[in-house]
Amino acid sequence: MTVTLRDGNVVITGGAGLLGRALGHAFARRGANIVLVDLDEATARKAAAEIGDAHGVSVRAVAADVAELGAVQDAARQAVAAFGPVTVLLNNAGRAVLKPFTELTPEDWTAVLAVQLNGVLNGIHAFLPGMVDHAAPSHIVNTSSMSGVGRADLRILNAPYVTAKFAVVGLSETMAPALAEHGIGVSVLCPGFTHSRPESVTRFPMPSTQWYRHNILSAAEVAEETVTGVLEGRLHIFPHRAGRQEVVDRQALLLRGFDQAEATSPPLHGT
Repeated sequence: MTVTLRDGNVVITGGAGLLGRALGHAFARRGANIVLVDLDEATARKAAAEIGDAHGVSVRAVAADVAELGAVQDAARQAVAAFGPVTVLLNNAGRAVLKPFTELTPEDWTAVLAVQLNGVLNGIHAFLPGMVDHAAPSHIVNTSSMSGVGRADLRILNAPYVTAKFAVVGLSETMAPALAEHGIGVSVLCPGFTHSRPESVTRFPMPSTQWYRHNILSAAEVAEETVTGVLEGRLHIFPHRAGRQEVVDRQALLLRGFDQAEATSPPLHGT
């Protein structure tokens, strides 16, 4: 079932960030009311005013740390009180720590996973019960990355982020069939290299960014693809077309493992 965006209630975590603001504009352009949830309340309020003025819809800014379930539950109550049942939830807040693997501390891992994975789970825990009870077509978008489906070996400075993004893909693929019977669609958004001004990029700090040197997209382009993906009911939303070959290459690495097993090991029982 396709969601109706006009006069709907779209909630975006990480709403004051680059992609969060762009998603706010994209959904507001279709007539939806917007709730921007962000740790930075001042920046979220500024983004809310900008989006509301641009598209003539109602926009609220709600301060919350997505790593804290209670804070996200409070944000859910405020969102429903403002605009009614949630039509689209975008679990989009993110954080990264770039370090050589051997220098990562337990605190680094906790800081990233608390937002990138637990933040998504907290969004689901806080908003899903109300979406199920409302029993109307709705949709959840979990922001992962090409880091969650592509080649991890291109991202060795970003291990906690990659770990979380792989988990978000698996979570989303599990959620989709489970929630379909409730009329709730699920998408996992997997963008590649996104920049505020793609034409200005001259440095590529990791091999994964170099991979997308001819396919750098603006946040607005990623956001428009996200809206299209939601309306089409896509499970996987891939704005960056260059990502196809990265996924093909990763699958080749997996299949190589099967080739090695079949070439050097006797068949096991049942194979």
